[in-house]
Parts: sequence; C-alpha cells; structure tokens
Amino acid sequence: MDYTESIRWLYSRQESGIKLGLTSIIRLLNELKVPDPEMPIIHVAGTNGKGSTCAFMDSILRASGHRTGLFTSPHLISFRERISLDGRPANEIEIAKGLTHLKELVSEWEEVPTFFEITTALAFKLFTEKKMDVAVVEVGLGGRLDSTNSILPSVCVITPISLDHQHILGESISEIAQEKAGIMKAGVPVISAPQHNDAQAVLDSRAKELGTSVHYVEGSCEQETISLRGKHQHQNAALAVAALENCPFQINHNSYVKGLAQTKWRGRFDQFAQKRGKDIVIDGAHNIEGARALVETWKEVYGDIKPVVIFAAAANKDLPSLINIISQIAENFICTQPNTPRKLASREDIARLIPSHITNEYEESVQNAIKKTEASDRHVLIVGSLFLAGEALSILDEGNLTFEPSDQ
Repeated sequence: MDYTESIRWLYSRQESGIKLGLTSIIRLLNELKVPDPEMPIIHVAGTNGKGSTCAFMDSILRASGHRTGLFTSPHLISFRERISLDGRPANEIEIAKGLTHLKELVSEWEEVPTFFEITTALAFKLFTEKKMDVAVVEVGLGGRLDSTNSILPSVCVITPISLDHQHILGESISEIAQEKAGIMKAGVPVISAPQHNDAQAVLDSRAKELGTSVHYVEGSCEQETISLRGKHQHQNAALAVAALENCPFQINHNSYVKGLAQTKWRGRFDQFAQKRGKDIVIDGAHNIEGARALVETWKEVYGDIKPVVIFAAAANKDLPSLINIISQIAENFICTQPNTPRKLASREDIARLIPSHITNEYEESVQNAIKKTEASDRHVLIVGSLFLAGEALSILDEGNLTFEPSDQ
C-alpha cells in the first residue's frame, strides 16, 4: 500500500469505535516484538496539558542530544503528527510501510484491532526500528485500559485531572482519576501536577497499593524562558522537568533552558499575525479547565481587548460551561462546522447558550468563517475543538501537511 491507501485502511478501523482493553494490543506488540525493552519510556496521562508536557520533555531530551520518539493524539492536521521521530513527523514512506506490515499481520485475526491499537503498535514499531534512545508516550483516553498502557515505563507522569470524556471515563473527578491512576506500576516513579483533593486521594491510594508514592510538583518554571504562552504552560514545564529528573538520563541545565525555549506545540494559543496589527489565535481548548486557562492567557496577552470568536464544539462537551467561560472575553461569536466525522453541537444549541448581549452568526465552513473576519480590525480567536483548531491551522499555516480529519 502507498501512504494514501494505508491511511484509508487505517481510518476504516475507526468504524469499530473506541474499544478499551489491552488484550489485542498486547498480542500485537508481542508479535511485532516491540518496543525494545532497553528503551526508556515516559508515560503521560491526565486531562489537560498532556500534549504540552510531552512536547516539553521531547524538546529537552533532543536539546541534550538524545534521539526521541514522541507519540501523541489526536493529530491536528495530518496523521503523521502522531508519531514524531527526532522532532519531525514520521514520513509517508515509513507510515505506509509500517501499516502495510500491520495489515498483513492482523489479516487472519478473528477481530481486527482498532484504529488506536494499530496506531500505538505502529509508533512502537517505528521507535524500535529507528533505535530511539527514549520514547515519550501520551495516553489516548483514560489510562487503565488505554492501548498505551501495554508497556512498562521508566516514569509515569500525570497532568491535572478534571472533567472530560465523562460518558466513557465516569461522571466524577474520583472516577476519572481511577482511570488515570491505572498507568501506575509497582516500582515506577510517579510525578504529578497538583490535583483536586478527590483526584489526589485516588492517586495516593493507588500508589500505596503498589508500594510506591506520588511526587507532586507544586512549583512552575517562572525563571526560565518558556516558548508556549500562559501560566499553565509554566506549570506543565515544571512537571516535564521533574519527570526527566526521575529518568535515567544526564541532562544539564543548559539543555533544560534550550529545550523549554524551543518547544513547539501547535494549536495551543497559536498566534498568526495578520494585516493592520491584528492576530488570529488558534487554541484547542475544549473542556472547562482548558477554557479557563485560555481566558486567563488571553487577558495576560491582550488585556481587555475582546476578539471575534470562531467557535465549534463536539456534541458531548459541557457546552453551557464552555460558552459561559469563553463569553467572558468574546466580542461576538461566529459558529461554524469543521470537517470531522465527530458529532458536533448544533448551531441552534450553541446560539441558545450565548449571552444575549453578544451577537452571534453562522458560517457553514471554517474557511468562510475566517474569511468573514478579514474586514474586521479585531483579533480573532478560534476555539472549542481540536478538530476546529486542526482545520484552521491547515488553512492558515502553509506547511507541507495535508489535512486528514479524523474521529479519534
């Protein structure tokens, strides 16, 4: 299969939906004989900040001379982003070759693995073939039954836990924390961001069962230059540094400074300068805590200046809370429909929740929504969904990645 054919086959596996469990992925990894047991793995769970924390660690490790594999999800523009090799997305030839092998491997299976199981296996296959020094691996959903939980890490990292994906992970902070705590292993250090009391109680209880303890990182990297905007990113950076200090690597101070300053993570307060001194900001915030962090960062950067907000959100999100928070900084809303298989909140439901003093309108495509703002002198904020962020990036960022919308 070429790249297009292999991605088409992989995306067809999304039709089976999300299937939490480890049986298939363990079999798959065993048959592939990956990952290399000598390769240290940093495993990252949590609700908000997982991707940024992973990106900080990957950048610091590369700044210190290590070859890195980075596995994150979902992608914003191209599937290639999910598997990064030495700071660059895996190329089309590598992915096509790997997926062709995986398709042949599972062709006789009674139940073909899911999209995410195959993607996880592909990541570890490439990391092993490329002889990476270390892998940084982000949990896809939850932790306990996520396919990334099939490995034995050198360190477990847990970012702030809050409400998201309740329809799968549970309705309370405690229930969600139980799923995140599932990545903990006996004898493996656990480094965590400060947590809600209910989440901390769950993490501490699980650690005690395993005969280990959780180290909570209370500080932030205020004294260092951080490339990503927002106070929360300084906290993510501190978590990344603390995690690496518990890994089997010698990393000097200059590498930490350089890595933090050079970290790139798309779709997180991503600023695009436009004509007449205005900016378009793309942010993937799609839950309550993410929206709060976004609003705080907006006020830090732009003060009382209010943007035109281009908005879309998945139907299963806490829409009233999300819109209520974002409305604090919005001049007006333009609702739109990104190109994604995911079920989105309807324009009527969104319009009903926008405060009456804020005008709202609708554009059927992200391209048209962005075009509508061109005549305005106001800054533009594109927010509410990672799928929206990805499509907006593909329009504004003239890179070499083809837009490949995904449901997972």
